[in-house]
Amino acid sequence: MAPTREERETLARKGFEAFNAIDARAVVDLLADDVEVFSSPELANPGTFHGHSGYLEWIQPWIETWDGLDMQVIDTELVGDRHIVAEVHQTGQGRAGIEVSMDVAFIFEADDDGRAAFVGLLPDREKAVALAREREASG
Repeated sequence: MAPTREERETLARKGFEAFNAIDARAVVDLLADDVEVFSSPELANPGTFHGHSGYLEWIQPWIETWDGLDMQVIDTELVGDRHIVAEVHQTGQGRAGIEVSMDVAFIFEADDDGRAAFVGLLPDREKAVALAREREASG
């Protein structure tokens, strides 16, 4: 059975709450064992990562670079039966004192257990929605 609207919204909300709390274990608990994590080549630390260890490999450079990174959801959009796109405003202060503020978009694909089977980070909402639609169409 496909995840409900509420389950997808809860997954995204809990993911950002755990990330903002710098609680990697809580984030991992929201991910399917075989999660696929994708970060656009247009952003830092690009690539495709697999499983919990892949997520931790992807996120480690972020943790090492930032003293603080905060993500606030601007808006969400459901795509198909499994995906939710979250437009996010992120602010942070790097360990070198550099402050950053930018908008990005995340895709979460919820599996039947309400965990994330796919997490994608893209530079904007339009690209995120397009990728979510493509993923919906393929499977």
